[in-house]
Amino acid sequence: MAEGLALIIEDSMTQANIVGRMLQDEDWDFVVARSLAECHEVLMHQRPNLIFVDVFLGEENSLEHLTQIRERALDATIAVMTAGSRKESIDETLKLARNSKVDFVLRKPFSRPQLRSIVESAQADAAEGRRRKHALVIDDSHTVATLTAQILTDNGYRVSIAHSMEEALDNTDIAHVDLIVTDVFMPGMGGLQGIRVIKSTWDNVRILAMSAGLASRVSSDRATSAAVAAGADAEIQKPFKPVELINTAIHLMAS
Repeated sequence: MAEGLALIIEDSMTQANIVGRMLQDEDWDFVVARSLAECHEVLMHQRPNLIFVDVFLGEENSLEHLTQIRERALDATIAVMTAGSRKESIDETLKLARNSKVDFVLRKPFSRPQLRSIVESAQADAAEGRRRKHALVIDDSHTVATLTAQILTDNGYRVSIAHSMEEALDNTDIAHVDLIVTDVFMPGMGGLQGIRVIKSTWDNVRILAMSAGLASRVSSDRATSAAVAAGADAEIQKPFKPVELINTAIHLMAS
């Protein structure tokens, strides 16, 4: 029995078959739609767990239709496939994907391990019986980032990690995000400026700022209050207990 059903929206049968063979190796069935019209026809009769959609389908640009595809497949994991050519800016693709609640952006050519990680995410969503919320943890401390991510994972989130604001904003693997948990003081852009940029990058994202302060110069209270003034939706002071993080996240996602 197949692990799941994938819909591949791709006008090139050669490309579609390459992706299809990778999926079959993961014990998944797949169906191909070579146009947006065929895509909507498939979605009327089947409920795929996973959707791969190429940016260009002949003369059609699928980016303009991502929101409609998401509305027709609310629980599916969606990955946009892009070649990142001059005609097709990767930055614009990423921006539209993030605002259309697309889960992944795949740059061609992509590898089997990249596809496998997306398949595993779709399988985890299916096991949960719902599309999991996506949380992004941003902290330059690998230890803090890993521990925070584990708490969120244990409570049903799909989690990505970035160790700087620059990495979080530029990483094409990080598409739509529901919740961002970010440190305030980090090298580079840092949390305060980053929070302002985040608000223009991800529509309707919830931001939870965390800080232990800055040595003896800035208290954790002042740091997190400054983050809220910059646009964060809530604050939490390090060190925090797992239950404090989860209760704050629950409150944010319900608001």
